[in-house]
Amino acid sequence: MGRWLSSLFLNSVQRVRYPRLMNYFSVRMRADSSGQHISGAERIVRSHEVPAVCAALSERAMTHPKGMAENVFITVEALDESDILRVPSVGVQEEVMQRPSQARGIIEELLRPMTAHSQIVIEETFTARNMRGAMLIAADTGVRCEPDVQRGVRVSHMDAHNAKEADFTGKDAAHEAIVLASKVAAHPDVLAEVCVSDDPAYTTGYVCIGDTYHRLPHIKEPGSDEGARAFIIKPGADIEALIDYLENRAVLVDFEADE
Repeated sequence: MGRWLSSLFLNSVQRVRYPRLMNYFSVRMRADSSGQHISGAERIVRSHEVPAVCAALSERAMTHPKGMAENVFITVEALDESDILRVPSVGVQEEVMQRPSQARGIIEELLRPMTAHSQIVIEETFTARNMRGAMLIAADTGVRCEPDVQRGVRVSHMDAHNAKEADFTGKDAAHEAIVLASKVAAHPDVLAEVCVSDDPAYTTGYVCIGDTYHRLPHIKEPGSDEGARAFIIKPGADIEALIDYLENRAVLVDFEADE
């Protein structure tokens, strides 16, 4: 049975200086086994919710379909409420299909107005394995732009606005994907996103363009561990600024039900 390693980092240097602003915390989990990524998840929660969220994310790492994690890292970081960006949720459109070959055709059709290199995007996302982050693919060249092509770019520091305590237990892959897609879509340099989950038990993917999230069932065969996420970015985009936003800017997504 693998070893269990949990590290808890509480970055609250400014806690004394700004006590009234430190009422939100970013809680992030990363798990791996034998150097391979197993699971990752995160929340932005109030201070009193931190212990329960840490426990729930640790449990999730230990019961993942890809196997039990050997190493689980939990990071807790205080946030200034004034630094949290609020963005609207993307709308969801369910596409009708029965097999992966149909999914690829729909993805190509959706991406055609965005880039002439849709086939490169499809091939990269469908065949990748064990990527922790997303690919950045230039719309005009089809070339990947992220500094570390093995790691990719990890979208982080996000959650649904007014998430309930019940949301902290288990995994709702569809809801979490919409939260991530909404943060990504809010950046003006991102034209589109394609996601094929590498979870062998999860066969629903999506394409997000503008404010519409196209959900694609049966995007791959059950049991396949292939899959990745790719962002198609505008020509001339500031790559460094985009990566900083995706990885570090705290974002809460507003859903209509919360308004």
